[in-house]
Amino acid sequence: MKPGHLGNVLHRKWKAIIGAIEWRVRARLGDERLDAGIFRLAVTFRPRLENTRFFGIAGSVGKTTTKDLLVSILKVRGKTIGNPQSLNAAPEVAKTILRTRPWHRYCVAELGETAPGSLDNQLAVLQPSIGIITVVGDDHLSAFGSRQAIAREFAKLVQAVPTHGTVALNVDDELVSSLREDARGRVITYGTGASADLRATDIASIWPDSLQFTANFNGKSVPIRTQLFGKQLLTSALAAIAGGLAAGLTLEECATGISRVVPVEGRMQPVHVPGGINFIRDDFKAPAWTVGPLLDQLRDAQAKRKIFVLGTISDCQRKEEKYTTIAKEALAAADIAIFTGRFASAALKASKPGTEARLYAFSQTRDVASFLQSIQQDGDLILLKGNNKKDHLSRISLSLSQTVNCWVDNCGRDMFCSECSHIRSHRGPSGVIAQQTSTESPSLGPMSAGFPFASPTDQIIIGLGNPGIEFAKTPHNVGYEALDSLCSSISSKWEEYPEAWIAKGGIDDCNFYLIKIKTPMNLTGSVFKRLSAAMHFDAAQCILVFDDIDLPLGKVRTRMNGSAGGHRGVASILEAFQSDAFRRVKMGVGKPGGKLDRVAYVLTPFAAEDRAAIDQAVLTAEASLREMMLRPSLMQMHKPSE
Repeated sequence: MKPGHLGNVLHRKWKAIIGAIEWRVRARLGDERLDAGIFRLAVTFRPRLENTRFFGIAGSVGKTTTKDLLVSILKVRGKTIGNPQSLNAAPEVAKTILRTRPWHRYCVAELGETAPGSLDNQLAVLQPSIGIITVVGDDHLSAFGSRQAIAREFAKLVQAVPTHGTVALNVDDELVSSLREDARGRVITYGTGASADLRATDIASIWPDSLQFTANFNGKSVPIRTQLFGKQLLTSALAAIAGGLAAGLTLEECATGISRVVPVEGRMQPVHVPGGINFIRDDFKAPAWTVGPLLDQLRDAQAKRKIFVLGTISDCQRKEEKYTTIAKEALAAADIAIFTGRFASAALKASKPGTEARLYAFSQTRDVASFLQSIQQDGDLILLKGNNKKDHLSRISLSLSQTVNCWVDNCGRDMFCSECSHIRSHRGPSGVIAQQTSTESPSLGPMSAGFPFASPTDQIIIGLGNPGIEFAKTPHNVGYEALDSLCSSISSKWEEYPEAWIAKGGIDDCNFYLIKIKTPMNLTGSVFKRLSAAMHFDAAQCILVFDDIDLPLGKVRTRMNGSAGGHRGVASILEAFQSDAFRRVKMGVGKPGGKLDRVAYVLTPFAAEDRAAIDQAVLTAEASLREMMLRPSLMQMHKPSE
C-alpha cells in the first residue's frame, strides 16, 4: 500500500471514530444541549484570539467556494483556517473558532442562513472584522418569505463589522449592493459593472477551458487564472479577491492564492472517468433559480455530445410546472436531458415530435446510471445537477469507474458518497432497468400469445394493484376494485393470461379494454409496455386508475397528465413508456394513523369504518371512467402533434 493511500485510509478511519464518539455523546446529551455547550465554549475562547483576523461570508450561493478561495489567498501571507466543507450552521462556526489557534493569522467562516435569525448566534461568536456578501437568491425563500427578507438577514453581517473593518459587496446584485447603507466602515464593491471597485473584464470560461479573467483594482490590472469551471463562479472568485484586498494583500498575491484552488466537490467539479467520459458535478444543491445559468454554460460548452442530468430542485413553488419548463430549456442546451427523482416524470410533458430519443425520466438514480452506461460514448460531457442529501447523483459518475452497490433513494445523509462506508453495501432498490434485465424478473421471457388487438380508437383502462388474495381490499388495490366494479356493471368477464387479466367492453359507441397486470404494482411498467406492443395501443389511449395516499379518504380526482407524484407504480409506467400522456383517475385512500408507516398502510386492508367511503369512491371512479371514455376528444389531446 502506498504511503499516501495509507494516510487517506487512516484519516477516514479517524474521522469515522470521531464521528462515532460524537454520535454517542449526542445520543446521550441530545443535540440541543451539546450544541449549546460547544457554543458557550467558543464564546469563552474567542477573546483569546485577539491577534487573529476573522472573516464572515454570507450569501445564497457561492459561500463555500468563496471561503476556500479566500483561505488559499490568505495563506500567501500567513497561517489560515476555515470551516470544513459546507458546515456553516452555528455549532459548526463555533467549532471552527475552537479549532483556531493564536498562531493563525486569519480565520474564515462561511455563515449559513436557513431562517430569520440564523446569523445572530454565528455573528455573536465570530465577531468578524471583514464581511463578504455574495448573492441574494431564492434559497430558503419559503422560510424568509421574500428576497428582501433574506437581504435583511445578510445585512446583520454588514452591521456586525466594526468601523475599522471592511465589507465586500457584489455590485452586480441589486439587493447586495443596497446593503452598503448598513456599513459602518470601509466598503469594497466587486463585480462586472463599471461602478465596481474591483472589476472583472476579459472573462472567459467555456468548457474545457477553466475560468479566466482580468482583475482591475485602483488602476492596476492583473490576469487571474483559476482551476474553476463556469462563469457563475466568477462571483465567488471576485468575492475572495475582495476579501484578500480588504486584508491588505496585493492583486498579485490574490492571483497566486486563487490559482492553487481546485474545484470544491459537488460544485462545478470536473470528473474524468474511463472511456473518455467527462462529468461536471454540480450536485451539492439545486435551487431552481440556479439551473438556467448552468444550462447557459452547457449550451456554450465544447463537447462531442452534451448530456444534462437533473435531480431534485428546491426553493420553488409549482414544481411540476418548473420541471417541464426546465426540460424545455435543457433540450435547447443539451443533446440529451435526463430527469430523476419524485417529480422527474413531469419533465416528459416537454416532449414533442423529434425529442423522443433526447428526453428521459427515471424515478430512481440507479436507473439513470444504468441508462448512461448503456449509451455512453467517448467525448460525452455529462452535467449532474441535484441535491446531494436527496439524490446523491455522485453515484452516477462513481459507477463508471468503481463498484457502487448502494442505491438508496433519499437516504438523508449529508456526506458525499465517496466518503460513505455504505457505497459498496447492497442497499436500496434494484432499479426498473435492472429488474427488466434480471433473470428473476417476472417480465423476462416472451409474451404469451393470443392477446386481442386494440384498434386506434379503443381505449385502455389499467387498474393498478398487487395480485394475490392477501392484497385484496387494501388501499394499494383500489384500482383493481374500480375495474372489477366496471367489469361487473357492463356484464363483461375477465379473460386470464399469464401476464394480466383482460376484459373487453363497450359503452354506447366507445369500445375499451380493462387490464389488471399480474405483477407487483411497482413493476407494472415493464409488463404493461410489452403488453402495449402485443395489443397495439399507445399511451394516449390509456387511463390509469390508482390509489393516492395524499388525497382524503374517498375523494376521487381526474387528471390529464403530469408526474407520478411519488407513486412508484405510476412511475414505472411513465418510465417504461417515457411519456406522461396517460389520463388518470386517482382515488383517495387517506393517510395512516398512529405508528403505521405509509408502506404498511397501503398493504393493510381498510378498517371496517372506512369501507363505506371506499365503496362510494369505487362508484365515483367508475362514473369518472365512463365520462372520460365517452369524451374521445380527451384521448385526441394526448396524440402527438406533427
